[in-house]
Amino acid sequence: MSKTRKIDHTQYPIKDSIGHLISVINRQLQPMLEMKVRDQGVTYGTWFFLRALWEEDGICQVDLAKRVATSAPSTVAAIGKMKKAGLVTVRKDPQDARKIVVSLTQKGRGLEEILLPRLADYNRALMRGLTKAQVEQLREMLRVIQANTGVD
Repeated sequence: MSKTRKIDHTQYPIKDSIGHLISVINRQLQPMLEMKVRDQGVTYGTWFFLRALWEEDGICQVDLAKRVATSAPSTVAAIGKMKKAGLVTVRKDPQDARKIVVSLTQKGRGLEEILLPRLADYNRALMRGLTKAQVEQLREMLRVIQANTGVD
């Protein structure tokens, strides 16, 4: 028979849980981000893929998934949506036919000038009240937490 350990929830309330705080913030950010990009035919699910492609266009599907830190099936779905919306094209890699190269269309590239400033403004609003040093410290702390999850 195993002993059940009594947990005192007053010592670790949910409001103090880092995981809970991150989860709540993420759920609050998703609809706001979607609202800022949807008029251009972009969804929350494709936004981060566009961001990665704006930084480096013409990369293989596997590298794109790594940069966005998402699964292969999610990447395939996002690429399909972006292709249907006319934001990207796909082709086989000439050096390795097993790989798919994803490239922005003119329309996909053009959205950078429209959407990136909107989201940069929103990001600045979210960081209101924090110094530049605090924002950088927050980024570093979140990177440490991400690394500590053990997920690449």
